[in-house]
Amino acid sequence: MQNLEYIFRPRSVAVVGVSNNPLNIATRMFLNPLKELGFKGKIYPIHPKENKVAGLKAYPSVLDVPGPVDHVICAIKAHLTPKMMQDCAQKGVKTVHLFTSGFSETGEEEGIRLEREIVDIAHKGGVRVIGPNCVGLYCPSSGLSFEPDFPKEAGSVAFLSQSGGNSIELVQLGKIRGVRFSKVISYGNASDLNEADFMDYLANDPETKIITCYIEGVKKGRHFIQALSKATKSKPVIILKGGLTEAGTGAVASHTGSLAGSAKTWDALFQQLGIIQAHDLEDIIDLVLLFQSTNPPQGRRGAAVGVGGGFSVLASDNCEGEGLIVPSFPPQLRKELRTIVPEELDPGTSVRNPVDLSGSGWNADIFSRALTTIANFEGIDFLFVFTAVAFGLYRGTNIMVEQQINTLIKVKKDIDKPIIMVARSSGGPEVASFVYDVEQKCLAAGIPVYPSTIRAARAMSKFIQYYERKSTAEAGLVSNIM
Repeated sequence: MQNLEYIFRPRSVAVVGVSNNPLNIATRMFLNPLKELGFKGKIYPIHPKENKVAGLKAYPSVLDVPGPVDHVICAIKAHLTPKMMQDCAQKGVKTVHLFTSGFSETGEEEGIRLEREIVDIAHKGGVRVIGPNCVGLYCPSSGLSFEPDFPKEAGSVAFLSQSGGNSIELVQLGKIRGVRFSKVISYGNASDLNEADFMDYLANDPETKIITCYIEGVKKGRHFIQALSKATKSKPVIILKGGLTEAGTGAVASHTGSLAGSAKTWDALFQQLGIIQAHDLEDIIDLVLLFQSTNPPQGRRGAAVGVGGGFSVLASDNCEGEGLIVPSFPPQLRKELRTIVPEELDPGTSVRNPVDLSGSGWNADIFSRALTTIANFEGIDFLFVFTAVAFGLYRGTNIMVEQQINTLIKVKKDIDKPIIMVARSSGGPEVASFVYDVEQKCLAAGIPVYPSTIRAARAMSKFIQYYERKSTAEAGLVSNIM
């Protein structure tokens, strides 16, 4: 296992390929983000003719920089990279991130040869290579980034990705849902440092508590499985696998030039190592929210509580369709709930599970007592609470929605069972804004929020399954799987 900590904490960074053109991608994606996120070391723009770029003194080449250069970000044309790599080796650069594409991912002999050439130069000079064909590193604690509007605050989630676009999108998705990252690593073609090297590192990284991945293919299967085995012993690992279909496998070859592997092989790997399989980027964030804020339920029995008869029926279907259980409440519990929600006062209610509080759900006292009573029932393990944000907003009862959310947050302090919130929304921008406010308030209180019960149910089912499998996952069974 290599100690790659130095990669994430360089003392200085040089960005090759910048210019004062406002459309220059190297300046926009790498130089400006280093400034915006407050990179703690020296920043050196590299341009053969410019004296200054983005207000910083520029140098014709890496060799012209007066001080040491630890990390180089390269965004020049592929055919110019061998000379640049020679300069880096001569300068004593530790790592080079190649944003540049046009190498082995093209499948063409010239690109494959060029990639081998620059890696050979790098190895002879003691330089490690990230990429090519990737966006590189985001590490908030050191100020490394490939987007200027990424959060400055660090979190405990790592994302390891062959795709640069998915790296950017996942951070943006997490940003609005309260997920913050320790490290994001986009490694592209993995010509040198690969998925196994980084998984080895993340398994031991004290800043990382949850590991998430987007994997298309692997370079060193046995090494990767060993690294995964180590990681899964101490941390949840969530993988979104690209290239499981015939069409997807072909796309992998043209994207990063990796071997995708069969769906059966990956399924076996997920099963035996206790890895959680995600099906899209939203699925990753949905799962992370639970791991960040919720203790695992003792079982799969859930109570669905909210406002809306038709929606409560769909909530039950979604839960049971994902392998959760929505047990009918026993007569004694229904009788107790009827003292809280009298049918004669609100005939639209139902207390069987799912529980439809109808109009009574907007009453803070009724809502609080009903939730507490249900949570105290030993026959359920967690609560789904759903509310119709648009309904409240369009009917002038948004204050009642806020009261309901405040009540939920207050009740949660006295409930020892997991609660997840489904904030249903439909309508224009004003509804989206209101839902966002509701979501942020709940997240701050440790209540994960979902836009639909199907996503909430899917995440909860996988969350529970992770803990069900955790004690039986044995890495030794899969040593020859790839």
